[in-house]
Amino acid sequence: MLLDNTERVMNLVNNVDDLKGVDKVRLAIYLLENLNFTTEYDINSFITLLKEVLGELDFNYNKVITNFAKYKNLLLISAKYMELTELEKKKFSVELLFNIFQYDFKDKNINTKINKRLNVYDYCYSLNIM
Repeated sequence: MLLDNTERVMNLVNNVDDLKGVDKVRLAIYLLENLNFTTEYDINSFITLLKEVLGELDFNYNKVITNFAKYKNLLLISAKYMELTELEKKKFSVELLFNIFQYDFKDKNINTKINKRLNVYDYCYSLNIM
């Protein structure tokens, strides 16, 4: 954990810990594309990076429309995310990205991309939630 969080955020982060790497990336893309708060940080750079990574992890990603309903665990997490306050959503988004940043995808190319381009600390500071 990167931040001091509420129990609801910690429970969601624990659920994310149980996900496979590809599902963490899917969830992050979905939540970043549907942020329920505004930020001055360039979120599109994260979305672009995560879509590149997902394309490498799931070769069918660009060929089919993702039906989020078939990923029950992601649907549950995203539903619980909607119940959070704005501050909790900001903190959860940081924790989710930090979780991806720390995750070992067992692929040197993917790990290098994430370590170089996923600027979680800058994003966290831009939200001014520390």
